[in-house]
Amino acid sequence: MSVISIMVVENDPARLADLTLAFGEHEDLAILSAVSKRETALKQLALLPDVLLLNPDGLKRFNLPRFLRTLRMRSPKTRLVLLLTASSGDDVLIENIRQGARGYLLSSSPPALIAKAVRAVAAGGIWAERRILEKAISMHQMLLPDLLQSHVPELQPLTSREMDMLGHVLKGATNREIAEISNISERTVKTHLYRVYRKLNVKSRTKAIALLTQ
Repeated sequence: MSVISIMVVENDPARLADLTLAFGEHEDLAILSAVSKRETALKQLALLPDVLLLNPDGLKRFNLPRFLRTLRMRSPKTRLVLLLTASSGDDVLIENIRQGARGYLLSSSPPALIAKAVRAVAAGGIWAERRILEKAISMHQMLLPDLLQSHVPELQPLTSREMDMLGHVLKGATNREIAEISNISERTVKTHLYRVYRKLNVKSRTKAIALLTQ
């Protein structure tokens, strides 16, 4: 059985202890490090955990964008799961989408649910609670230029129509739904998407979504 190594960054000592204790009950999960300070978290990235579970709220002098860039440089294979509060601003979610976070949960989520998210993300998937996912999807079209630049730096530019098509795909719309929204035929939608996928160097909408959310 493959064991998933985890680093937990949580400012609340009680919550940190609860998560550490809860993960200890799972044979496939191993806590490499559990820290509550920004400075310690930066040093502990050298352990190269499979998954980083991060709650940025309450950490003193914590610059989330800078920390995420550091994470990508020091431990590029580590997958990030973010714990958000109900009051977390849109800017936090936007920056994490841009930096490639793979999981989004409310910090109040039960440890059992967080463990499921960790497993899903470690396996290469994406995990997001419904409320957070809906917000992320609604923002994706605004974030498309950033997503494309960060994930496909040599990309041949998309036309405005192709950008619209890709935005609808990221929101989960079918070809028929896209056709109705855009007031064009399904055949035209397929033609636009074929060109989009070719520019992204993928062969399906599933691959396109995976590319932009990895």
